[in-house]
Amino acid sequence: MIRPTDVAVAEVWRESTHVGSITRTTHGSNFEYTADFFEQHKGMPRGIAVHLPYSRRRTETLGTNLHTYFAGLLPEGLRLRVLVEHTKTSEDDLLSLLVASGVDTVGDLSVIPPGQPFPQTASRRAKWKPESVLFSELFAQSLPPMGVASTEPTIPGVQEKISASTISFPVSSSGQRDYIVKLNPRGKPELVRNEHFFMGMAKQCGLRVATTKLIHDRDGNDGLLVERFDRSWMKVEKRLRRVHQEDACQFLDRYTNDKYRLTCAAIAEGLRDNCVAPVPELARFLLLLAFSYLIGNGDLHAKNVSILADGPDGGFRLSPAYDLLTTLPYGDQRMALKFEGRDDNLRRAHFIAFGERYGVNAKAVSVMLDKLCASAEPWLERLEEIGFDALRTDFLRRTMHKRLGELRAL
Repeated sequence: MIRPTDVAVAEVWRESTHVGSITRTTHGSNFEYTADFFEQHKGMPRGIAVHLPYSRRRTETLGTNLHTYFAGLLPEGLRLRVLVEHTKTSEDDLLSLLVASGVDTVGDLSVIPPGQPFPQTASRRAKWKPESVLFSELFAQSLPPMGVASTEPTIPGVQEKISASTISFPVSSSGQRDYIVKLNPRGKPELVRNEHFFMGMAKQCGLRVATTKLIHDRDGNDGLLVERFDRSWMKVEKRLRRVHQEDACQFLDRYTNDKYRLTCAAIAEGLRDNCVAPVPELARFLLLLAFSYLIGNGDLHAKNVSILADGPDGGFRLSPAYDLLTTLPYGDQRMALKFEGRDDNLRRAHFIAFGERYGVNAKAVSVMLDKLCASAEPWLERLEEIGFDALRTDFLRRTMHKRLGELRAL
C-alpha cells in the first residue's frame, strides 16, 4: 500500500461517490471536482462543504497543504501525535496525516490514496462488551498501521485545553450505531464522569445533546460511550448513512489553531448565514452558551460547535451539543470564546442583548434563561456524583450558585 507521504494526488469521496481530488503543489494544494460530478452539480446551491461551492470547480490553497474544511477532519490530541509518529512526517504535513488517519472521518467526506477501493463500511463492526475488553487495547487497535493508510475511523479529539493527552477513539457495538469511547487522561481520573454528568444535566435543561453512557472495562477503568450523531441508520438500505457535519472552524473557513481566537459573535454570524432556519438555531446556540457559562465550561471552543445537515431537505441545523463538562475544578473558569467582549462575569442582560442582535427577541431569551435556571438548580445538590474531592466540589457548587444568580431576573 502506498505510504501517505508519497501521495501526490488524493481522492475525495462522499460516501461511495468519487467527487474530486486534492493535489499537492509547491506552495499548498488544489482541490478540484471531478468533471462528471461538477457537471451534475454546478447549478446547485452549496457544495460538498460550505467553502467548497459547486460554482467553482477548483479551489487553491496556499501556505498550507490542505483546505480549511479538510484540515478540520484531522484528529487532535494523542491520536494526532501518534499519527505524526507513525506516518513519519511533520505536524504541518496535513495531507499525509489526513490520508493516514482513515476513511471514516466526521461527516460524509473521506480522503483516500488514488486507486484504493473505497470501503463500504469501516472494518470494525463486531459487537463488543466493555466489561470483556481493556480500553487500552481497544485504543491501540484503533490506530493505523505504521506508514500505511488506514480504513479505521478517526474522530477529532476533545478537551485539548484541559489535557493534550485526552484519549478518544471510535468503536461499533452494533450495525445500527457508531460510537466514540473517551478515556480519562493521566492525572484526571474523573474527567469522563464529569462529562457524563453535565451531558445528562444539559439534556434535562433542554439542550439537544449527544447520547452518552458511562462504561467500564474488565479492569474497572471508566470510559464514556458517546453515540455519533453524524451517522443515521437507513432501515430500507440497512446501512449507516453518513451525515455532513462542519464545526465552526470549518464553516467559518478557519484552521483548527484558531479555535480559541474566534468569537461567539463570529459563530452566530456563521449560523445565521448557513442554517435553514437561523433564528431557532441561534436561540439553541445562546442556550448552549448560557449552560456552558453556568457550569464553568472553559473549553467551549469553535471546534465544539457544529452544524449538521439533518434539517429539512438536508439543510443545516446546530448539531447536538457535545464535549460538555466543567473546567472549574481544573483551574479554568473563563469562557474559551469571547462573548459580548467578555470571558467571565456574564449577566442576564448580556445574553438578552446578544439574542436581540441576532433576531431572538428579549422575551424568548428571558423565558429560555428562566427555564434553564429552574431545571439546573436541583443538579447543584448532585455534584458529588462526579467524584471531585470535597474542596473542589464545594468550589464548583458555590460558583454555579453565583452564576445562577447572574442569569436570573432581578
